[in-house]
Parts: sequence; C-alpha cells; structure tokens
Amino acid sequence: MNDADSRSRARLVLPPGIAPEVFLASMPDVVADFIRTACDLVPEDLEAGDPRITAALDGLGEGVAVVVEHGEIVWMNNQLADHSPELLRLFSDAAAEAIQGFMAHPDVVNGESTRLDFAHGDRYYSVLCSPMPDDASRRTVAALISDVTDLKRTELLVEEIDHAGGDLLDLDPDTINPLDVTARLRLIEDKVIRTIRGSIGFEHFEVRLVDRRSGQLELVMGTGMEPLSIGERIFAKNTENGISGMVATSGEAYLCSDVRNDPLYVTGIPDARSSLTVPLKLRDRVVGVLNIESNRIGAFDERDQMIVELYGRYVAMAINILDMLVVERYTTNHNFSSTVLGEMNQPLESITRNAAELRAGYVGDGPMAEKLDAIIASVESVRSRVLACTAGPQTILGAGDTEDAIDDPVLKGRNVLVADDEATIREAITRILEQRGATVEAHEDGSGAIDSMEAGKTRFDLVISDVRMPDRNGYEVFRAAKKLDQPLPVILMTGFGYDPHHSIVRSSQEGLEAFLFKPFQVTQLIEEIHKSFASASDEGG
Repeated sequence: MNDADSRSRARLVLPPGIAPEVFLASMPDVVADFIRTACDLVPEDLEAGDPRITAALDGLGEGVAVVVEHGEIVWMNNQLADHSPELLRLFSDAAAEAIQGFMAHPDVVNGESTRLDFAHGDRYYSVLCSPMPDDASRRTVAALISDVTDLKRTELLVEEIDHAGGDLLDLDPDTINPLDVTARLRLIEDKVIRTIRGSIGFEHFEVRLVDRRSGQLELVMGTGMEPLSIGERIFAKNTENGISGMVATSGEAYLCSDVRNDPLYVTGIPDARSSLTVPLKLRDRVVGVLNIESNRIGAFDERDQMIVELYGRYVAMAINILDMLVVERYTTNHNFSSTVLGEMNQPLESITRNAAELRAGYVGDGPMAEKLDAIIASVESVRSRVLACTAGPQTILGAGDTEDAIDDPVLKGRNVLVADDEATIREAITRILEQRGATVEAHEDGSGAIDSMEAGKTRFDLVISDVRMPDRNGYEVFRAAKKLDQPLPVILMTGFGYDPHHSIVRSSQEGLEAFLFKPFQVTQLIEEIHKSFASASDEGG
C-alpha cells in the first residue's frame, strides 16, 4: 500500500483496551473482512488522545493554548510552540488581560469571547479568548492567535484613504475663494496625485467626467497617460468606447489583469500591462471614471479595487463642489448685475428725461447744448455698460466705446484665428482686432478652426478660442495649434470661469499662454494679446 492509499483510508479508533483482532473476532467474517479492507484500526492512546483532534488543533490559526490567571500557559499546541519567546510573551499578556476582564464579569456565558490585538515586528496578530466551560471562576481561557497582518494593513489603508478624502473635501473658504477655477482644480489635482502615488501606490492615472449633454467622457486631470488623438472621443457607452465607456455606463469597476488580452482596452500609458477602472459616483449617479494603469501584469487586486472605489467617491464629491462653486459665481454675478440695473433704471430715466426737456427748451449758446447732449449720451452709456454686465459671458465690456481705427504696432498686420459659438463675442473680437490693424478669420466652432490650422493656407500669429463649444472644445483647439511647427500662442476664454471640459487646466499644464474669464474688458483682451506675442517672440528668439 502506498502513502496516498494509506492517507485516503478511513481510520477506526477502537474503544479503550480492545485489541484489533479481538474487536474483529466478535463480528461476522464478511463484516470483519470489509473493515480490514476499508479501514485502518487505531487503538486509542489514552495519553495522546484521538490523532484527529491533535491535527485539528495544530491547524487553528497561528496556534492555540490553554491559559490561566496571570498569563501562564498550561498547554499549547505544536504550532504555537514553534513561535519565538517574544511572541509567546505578547500572546500570554493578551490572554491575561482577557482573563482579568472575565474575572471582573463572572456572569459571562459559556462560548462568549473577547478579542485583543497586538503588533510584533511588521506583523499584526489577534488573540481570541473564551472562558473554559468547566471553570466557573473564569480564571482559565482557551486562546487562539491569528495572523491578521493583511486585514490590519487594509484597515490602516482605509483609514489613510478616509483621511486623505477628508483633506480633499477640506475646501477652506479663505483658501479657495481667492482662487480662479483653474487654480482650484489644480489644488484638487495635486492632492489626488499625492494620494494615488503615496498612499495607494500607483504612478499613472486619469480622471474623466461625463458631460451631461453629450455623454462624452472628458479628461479632467491625470498624470503619465497618453492623450487621445485630436478628434478621438470616449463616450459613456457599453460598446466601442473602451473600458472607461463601459464602466461609466454600468457603474461597475473593471479590473484588467493583462491589457494585451483584453479587447476592451484603449491605450493609456505606452507600456501598459494591466489597469483598474472604477466609477466616480455621487450617490447612485456615475459622474465619471478613475483609471489607473501599471506596466506590470496583474498589478491590481480586489483590495486595490476597494480602496480606489472608496477614494473615487471623495474625488467625485470634491469636483462636484468645485463645479457648484463656479455655477454659484456665475449665478451671483448675473443676479447682481440684474439687481444693479433694476435699481439704477429709474434714476437714469429721470436724468435722461430732465436733460432732454432742458435740451428741447434751451435757446442759447452752443456749448451748453453740447453739454446736455453729452449728459444724455453718458446716461445711455452707463445703461449699456450695465446691460453688458447683465449679459455676462455673451459680451465684452467696452467693445462699443469707439469705431475709430487704433494704432497698435503689435497687432498691425497680424493674422488672428478666432473660434467661439457665441456670435456676439466672435463679432466683437473681430471688430476690436480689425480696428487695430489685424486680419481676423472667425469660426463658430472648434472644428472649423482646427481644419483651418491644419490646412496651412494662412500662417496665423495667434489663436483665440472659447473652451465650451458644441464639437471641438478649447483644449482640442489648443492641442491642434501646438502640433504646428511654428510657436503659435493661444488664448482661451470661458464664461465666469465655467470650464466644463477643464480645457484651461489641461492646456495650462501644457504651455497655455493666457486665459480670460468672460465678461472681460477690451483692455484685458489687448493686454493678454500683447503678452502672448511678447512670450512667443522670446521663445522664437
């Protein structure tokens, strides 16, 4: 009989004092022969007891023992005996503490237990103690020790992530209010990068948010990931939009152990081998995805997934708070402008009416008539300026102050490309720049601007683009400009800092010259244009 056959046979433990042959002789021959064939007869060893009990005890945790008052170990199994004296001392101290608790509460029922934890070196242990049922004084316990290092490390990491998430949401008004939307998002991004690299332990990631109108997954922040080609887009759809599209649709995380064997994977980092993509959720609504990649096969496990999903909820909440702050600023400015106009309307009308009456009945020298005309014109100018502020992002302040040509050596002879889906803005910028001697090519969308740059028929000196357009956004216009051989400066614009695709943040990281928050003054526009030309000249020189 080989060892495998021996281990697979049943073991029949005989009653005390009964020899195997005596036991078999008492049975019919057929039964006795069957038992000999199928079983190993084991005489009971009164000192060692049932070997199955010993095997079971040696398989419990890191060891089991019977401990009495003051932590004295009166019996331990072989597995516990193999540990170091220092570990045994910590184990007995924990058991002694448990005994003190049981002695203070002798009414503890049989089977009840208490747990105590301790660390030894870089490992964590848990001791589970239960009072022995035959000791009414509760001075004796059965104690089981288990290595809980992996569980403890996960608990500590969850606490660390929870703390980092709290820090992410700690948007102190004194710190956040003076910052524009770009600086606010950069503050959040720095914290996210620090946590994903330091606490979670991965280098390359990206955050994409779902555009509610189009369903497009727009890149918001990230590090080390390859951007999509110009014109390439990812949508929150189950098919043909990679892992991120599927996760954004299903709301379920996706762990890809080997990207080379997964048809859903879309290129992220150049040497990617595995990825982890989790949904960013606000309650049950998916607002985006967080994608992490590694150049190692099987770099992520279920614990990583749990941790990243937890942190992803904090990221979603932080970005949502920033968006609400921007909308609040937009709404506040609009309401304030409307209130000011309403309060000023009656006095302005009174001034205009009185001046008009004086002008109509005035007979005398010309200078006085001119002054009255000037008063009426000034009142109308005040009204139009307040209306311009009320119009918000749909206007440029001071755009109608003059129709005369303006000598501007910096702009004279320059070719400028303008892209904005708001006709009033597009036309105002065109008029302002043409007054200063520039040649302007204007487009109502990003696609037209990109096509014009790529066609190369005109060598542009400057690109001015809105960030929120129905097809190609400001970031894509910026990237198209940067792909050209010439150093082409770009200025991006957005209403009250509202940048749903976060084009300004991404472009700023890649060398954006300037950005303007609508409504802006004509003087601000010209100042930023001059700065951009000076910067481009320095780079070219």
